[in-house]
Amino acid sequence: MTDYIREFTKLLQNIDYSKRPATVFQDFLTISAISFANIVYKSDELEKEYFEVIKQYKNPNKLAELLTITALALEEKTQDFLGSIYMRENFANKGTAQVFTPFHISECMAQMTFGENLESEIKEKGFITVSDPCCGSGVMTIGMAEALKSKDYNPQKVMWFQGIDIDMTCCKMAYIQTSLLGLSGEIVYGNTLTLECWKRLITPMTLLNQKIMNEIYLKKPKEKEEIKQNIQHIEESPKFVIKQLSMFG
Repeated sequence: MTDYIREFTKLLQNIDYSKRPATVFQDFLTISAISFANIVYKSDELEKEYFEVIKQYKNPNKLAELLTITALALEEKTQDFLGSIYMRENFANKGTAQVFTPFHISECMAQMTFGENLESEIKEKGFITVSDPCCGSGVMTIGMAEALKSKDYNPQKVMWFQGIDIDMTCCKMAYIQTSLLGLSGEIVYGNTLTLECWKRLITPMTLLNQKIMNEIYLKKPKEKEEIKQNIQHIEESPKFVIKQLSMFG
């Protein structure tokens, strides 16, 4: 079994010796999140931010290699790969005492969360909704997806999630991993306690799940208008191909 964490951290440290690994990690998260977000939003502002980051590197392709390693790690096994890197390399925000939930615990909690009505809820509505008000790197959402898989459901089809976090770094990690896993939902950069919402990123897979789009976004006038302002092609058949990982079939 390939040690993807070792490969990732070794590459991270060697990309640019003039920058701290924590800075390179942040830049990797930024351009990777933008790469997925612009499938959805087609934003010139995001594209500008992307190029502002990569112009700082002599070989920006190395940042793309970090994303490749992340994808391969998630394809080999469902896990909180970026969260593990974040904690292992001491990138966590010590001021807010960040400590992420280990993945095996998130799986266990997800299994306990499912009630007896899971089957009937999916049959009636077509999907379940998952809320994580302090999502970190997305570990609980990923754990919920894996728990659904263990019950012979495809989480790409039967789950919509909303993850919220007050730390933008966490939001980027969660968005990248849930996008790579082909999950439908959104990551919100905001404050759960004060109900403030500063930024919202919808995963690419959401656009391909018409039932979820209709029920979550297009039924509510306010939501529909907000989505339409950012996603010009929201009511058309998607004209892009998202190559998703194969772990959910």
